[in-house]
Amino acid sequence: MRSGRPTPLAAAVLLAVVTTALVGCGGGGGSDEAASTTTAPELPAACVEAPLQLDLRAGGERPAGSEQFEVADAVVLRTPILPNEMAFDGSGLAGLQSKAEITPLAAYSLFLSDQEIDRGVITGRDLGRITPEAGQTIGVLSMVPVVETGLAQGDVVVDGELGYEAVSSFRPLSLTVFTDGDATGQPYTDVVGQAEVLQLSDDTMCVAFDVTFENQGQLVYAGSGTVAAPVVRSGAAFFFT
Repeated sequence: MRSGRPTPLAAAVLLAVVTTALVGCGGGGGSDEAASTTTAPELPAACVEAPLQLDLRAGGERPAGSEQFEVADAVVLRTPILPNEMAFDGSGLAGLQSKAEITPLAAYSLFLSDQEIDRGVITGRDLGRITPEAGQTIGVLSMVPVVETGLAQGDVVVDGELGYEAVSSFRPLSLTVFTDGDATGQPYTDVVGQAEVLQLSDDTMCVAFDVTFENQGQLVYAGSGTVAAPVVRSGAAFFFT
């Protein structure tokens, strides 16, 4: 049981763009090669791509969503994790970008929305933070591996502790649901449930999840369903440490 903590990923460290030229020289061909190492097998029958309907809700002070939430668009953001790495100059950052391109250790954030999701926004700034427009609802299911070998097909993600030290503050499993221009996370004390990775490749991820987040017995976030979505990679200069 944890008291009043912020949602995971809230204290993520951003080793950001220092110059446009530096990002450009990170090794163009390397990214393509790293992104094409796994061929996606046929999706399991339970894996449905958007549009689809599932349970996605927020309670508390900022209610949103519903038990029959209509998902118009879904996408997964893959953000590399380089535990405890730091860059103090341009050459150091360039080296970390090269590591980030090939590391198997990464956080996966499944974005679910009743409107189209701007891929450029989630990959290009703020490590996937996105504020919904007026009238839009966005849910984000985040999964962080507990071992440095990363997530794999068949893994079951539950709340707990990481098996490695990191500068960033995050938990293995989190869910947030935001609406109408408000992307402020609500605190929770208890987590029940899990997310199972039914398929994972460089191109596609399928997740079956059933999770509930509560604060002293009151619903904060909840979601359940099975969804397949394309995987996009964060920009070259964006990664967790």
